[in-house]
Amino acid sequence: MPLPKKEVPLLVARPLSPARSFAPEALQDLTALSGVRRRPSLPEGHFQGFGALARRSLQAFLLAVLAPGCLVTAEPVTYEPQQTPPILVASGLDPDPRSILLVGGDLGLPEFPIVASVASEDAGESVKVALYVDYGEMNAFNQPFRWAFPNFQELPAATLADGPRPLVGVRWNSTVYPLDAGCHRLTLVVTHEFDTQTGCPKDLRDSSQITWQFRQCGVGDCPPILENCPSAAASCPLDPTAATGDMKDAGTTGG
Repeated sequence: MPLPKKEVPLLVARPLSPARSFAPEALQDLTALSGVRRRPSLPEGHFQGFGALARRSLQAFLLAVLAPGCLVTAEPVTYEPQQTPPILVASGLDPDPRSILLVGGDLGLPEFPIVASVASEDAGESVKVALYVDYGEMNAFNQPFRWAFPNFQELPAATLADGPRPLVGVRWNSTVYPLDAGCHRLTLVVTHEFDTQTGCPKDLRDSSQITWQFRQCGVGDCPPILENCPSAAASCPLDPTAATGDMKDAGTTGG
């Protein structure tokens, strides 16, 4: 009686890493008929504890990294805010700088308040305010305006996060200094410091301004027409301490 044929199981590749893997073509040939000697298989439970060990190692690593006592953090970095020029906010200006104002005389306003707001990062310095009459025309003191009125209430130091802050108590009174009837300019200037000699900002870059055109009225009719306006050739220097002699062409202005 012939002996029953003993079935030989197919070899199954169980690589631990890609480096130990067989090529796909080789796997097709690994059968009982290939003549390849079967390697002794390891016991089924040989690697059963390996996965649990790996999980425990990973958990221990994560605990070490995420534990509050093991976090490595940099020292907090603080930044001092840099001072910015005080900026006159365009919205909400009153009177409207696009209009021609009629001032004094029989038909013009004898006086009027100036409503404006300032936004700035002041770094502890207050904001100073001045009004120039006919800015751009040199006066007898070699200053680039006819008159200056610098004694308005200062704005306390603030930050940009505080938003725009309204100026307080700024107004024009046509009776303070008499002006000839006709075209004139009124310029509002804000800065952190004025130069006492020139009456200009100590640093023109640390300032902003807005100008109103107005007609000084006299007796009788006063149409809103600007004719024969004062010169606008002069301006405040960028640095009054470095300015010498005439201030014409010494700086640039927006008004």
